[in-house]
Order: sequence, then C-alpha cells, then structure tokens
Amino acid sequence: MTAFELSEAPARRRFSGSATLVIVAIVAVATLAQVNADSFYYGDLLTFFLPSLFDISVAAILMALVARHRLLAAIALILAVLNGLPLFLPIDRAAASASGRELRVATSNVLGNRSDYDDLIAWSTKSGIDVLGQQEVSGYVLRHFDALRAHFPSVPPADLLGRHPEVMAWSDWRIIKAEHVPNVPFVVPDEGWGGNPLRLELVPPGTPDAVSGSALKPAVVVYVLHPTTPRSFDQWESRNLYLSVVARSIAAEPPGTPVVVLGDFNTPTWSPFFQSFLKKSGLVDAAGTGWPAATRFSRRWLVKFAHFGSPIDHILVSRNIEVRHFEVGPDIGSDHFPVVADLRLP
Repeated sequence: MTAFELSEAPARRRFSGSATLVIVAIVAVATLAQVNADSFYYGDLLTFFLPSLFDISVAAILMALVARHRLLAAIALILAVLNGLPLFLPIDRAAASASGRELRVATSNVLGNRSDYDDLIAWSTKSGIDVLGQQEVSGYVLRHFDALRAHFPSVPPADLLGRHPEVMAWSDWRIIKAEHVPNVPFVVPDEGWGGNPLRLELVPPGTPDAVSGSALKPAVVVYVLHPTTPRSFDQWESRNLYLSVVARSIAAEPPGTPVVVLGDFNTPTWSPFFQSFLKKSGLVDAAGTGWPAATRFSRRWLVKFAHFGSPIDHILVSRNIEVRHFEVGPDIGSDHFPVVADLRLP
C-alpha cells in the first residue's frame, strides 16, 4: 500500500464514521418519538415506517463496523432491537380449528377518484369472495358497479347507505340486519376520505326465515371500517376516537358471537392505536404476523419496480374463528392492495 493510500484510509473511516453518526442520531430521535406514539402525533406517524427504521438501523450497524466505531455500532444495535421487536415478536392468533361454515372475506379501498374499475370488478367477482367490504365508494363509483350488484345478491339498504356511502359491503350471504355504528365521529370536512362504519348480521345462503315470535340469529357479525387518514392532527384525533368507539361496540357483542372486522384502518399494524383496538375489541389480526406485507402504496413513483408502503388494510377476527388462509391480493388499479382471508366459523 502506498503512502497516499495509507493517508486516504483514515480519511474514509472518518467520513464513514461521521455519516454513521448522523444516521444513528436521526434513527434515535425517530425511535424516541415512537415511544410516545400513543400521545405524540408525529411519533405515531413514524410507525407507518417502522420496517424502514429497522432496515436503516441494521445498515448503520454495518457502517459503524466498517468505520471501526464500536460505540456507534452498539447504539445502532440497540436501535435495531427496539425497532425490530414489534416486527418479530409472536402475536395472538385465532382458533387453531373450528367446525362451522367456511367464509371468504375481503376488503378493498377502490380509490374513488379514478374512472377505470374493470380490474377491480373482475377480481371481485372471480375470486370466490363471500363478503366484500369497500372504502372510498361515492355515488359516482357505484354507477360503475352493476356487475357487482348482479354477482352479490345482498347489500345494505339504500336508505342506510345514502347517495354517497363511502363505506360499502357486498355479500353472497344474506344480510338480515344492517346499521351504522352509533356515536362515531365524522371525519374532518374536506380533508380526506372516511365514512361511518357498517355493522352487518349475516346468515348463510338458503337459511330459512325465523319462525313467528323468534329472531333469526346471525351466523357472523361483520364490521366494515374506514376512519379518516391522519394527515393532520385533527384527523389523527378523529381516527383514534373512531377506532375506540368501534372497538367498544365490538366488545359489547354477545359473548361467543363470531365477529369479523375488515377495512382500511389508516393505521399500521405497529401503531399503539391499532394494538389498543385489538385489546379493547378482543379480536386478533388474521394476518398472523407482526410484519405483514404493505397494502397501501404510492402510485406516483417506483410503482413498476416496488410497492413502498405500509399495512393499513386489515382483517380481524374473534378468537373462536379459524383463519385458514390470509393473503394480500393483486394490483387492481387502486393505491391499496385488497386483502383476503379464508375463515371457518365456530
């Protein structure tokens, strides 16, 4: 090695150490903010990017080792552990087995400001779905969904949905009762989508009507949600209150009632408000992992090469329901992937 190369090597290490210090400092601040995500708006927003923070922490470890900076490597390791724990820790699961009817459910944010819904309709009608929840459904969008009306025989009544339902449900099972969850806060006007959650009581196709003097008991209760996106502090508060109210409604269902909740939660898996929803409602995530695939992504860049985003579309089930299969669906023209789960009821 020449004298020039010997002088350059320490300089490279100093530069690498300085770059690593900057990266570690940024990740440390972001990690500290997440510790207070249950009360700090920006901390909760950072939970959308938790896997990226974990990846950057791991990269910082390698950079620190190259720079021979043991202290920075140790700090980066601690940050990697803190950001990686929610991704790798085991999560609660639904029933190992059940003996009732099988049910395929799906949720899909349709991206209500576009004009071509052919891929969405083809996927929705050819995927064997029994119950489909949708979000961002305006009156304009509904005019494109004649094929869905023909395929799914049961929908909530028109007087409940109104002209612009926003949250919509299509069902091959018979809806015996449909309502909105009461006391849910409205979204902040003119600041993004969001709609009243639907609560549906369903029975399998061909179920006979109840005899006189008795009520038909639902085989499953399905909720379809879409709280507003937390793009402002007011919307963040609205979303959090929305989730809290719906969680209490679910917890108040009669004991043993099979419950399925699906929708665009605008809340990533790692948000304390999503975890609080699971705890208050008593439900479990059908994804079955602490690091599910992204469901919301940007169509503005890298769409052909990568889908950078976060898992905010969820299917949750009560603990007496068996999750036989869970998957994130294909690109059907929205900026959300659909999510599908094959279930077996108790």
